[in-house]
Amino acid sequence: MGHVEHYLQMDESEANSQPECVQAKNLFKMHSLRVQQQDILVTILHLSRFIQRHRGATLALLGGDKSFHSQVETLQKQTSFQFEYLQCLNKSAQHALDENDYQQLVLSWLTIIKDWENDDIHHSFEFHSHLLELILRLCRQLADAVLGAPPQISDQAALTARVHNLYLQPLSTLSQTCVIELYELTEYLARIRGLGTHMAAMGQANEEWESRVGFWLQEFSYRKERFDQNLKVLPSHYLPYITGLKQLPNLNMKLNYFINLLSHEMTAQRTFQVPSHKLFLMGTEIIDGFLTVMDQANAVIRDQLYHMNQMLIERLSADLTEISEH
Repeated sequence: MGHVEHYLQMDESEANSQPECVQAKNLFKMHSLRVQQQDILVTILHLSRFIQRHRGATLALLGGDKSFHSQVETLQKQTSFQFEYLQCLNKSAQHALDENDYQQLVLSWLTIIKDWENDDIHHSFEFHSHLLELILRLCRQLADAVLGAPPQISDQAALTARVHNLYLQPLSTLSQTCVIELYELTEYLARIRGLGTHMAAMGQANEEWESRVGFWLQEFSYRKERFDQNLKVLPSHYLPYITGLKQLPNLNMKLNYFINLLSHEMTAQRTFQVPSHKLFLMGTEIIDGFLTVMDQANAVIRDQLYHMNQMLIERLSADLTEISEH
């Protein structure tokens, strides 16, 4: 009689006590939790790009460009839809995202859209930015959880080291550079896009906004340089699957033009000449280019989680076979 047929004749408690059954269940739980956390991370990052766009479009509308009104309404509906999807996903994942954290996200969004037409520019900007900073904190937590050490094999030093060296360590490097650092980078660029679009909608620069944008341009330049350096030490076997990296030279040229154009408008001591829609679309195209890299990096991470799990299945089952033969 084969093993499967033998287990079918056992009662549940007896079957669950078998080493292979315990190992298989532990492995399933570990892999399922990682994938659920990764899916929630990706969903939150998608949510953030709608919030970033909503901030920029709202600032343009509050700055006097009424043509952004329909875009603000559309983005509000899209963002609310993303929140509903996130809630469903989190429930199915047994609340891999803490319920209090989810409620903070929702309350922050409700604060943004409540009576938004009458918001002060400063308040609108700060409300959006606070929510995006909260998302960054949650993304860091989720990324660490997804690629944390597997406790189920902590007593098997060789296998733990293999998992760490082949999967968790290189994936952590990829996640830190192409997910977390890239999110931070695009958030600075999204802030610049938002206030730049607002000043263009107003038709003139504002000394306070100029100062903020100038600071963010410096911070963005520093982080961009660090990001470019970190790209050089990414695990090479992941690079063929992140095709967006090949578009970065062309994207950098558009980025330089965007920054130079905005800097010229702010320092020309005259009214803005560039249309607000042009600035918004230029900034959005560049941000979306960077986010393509992020999306592809997250796809690599999810794929590698599957391969890591398959390796563990094969290794642990082989170990159990060796034990049973002795």
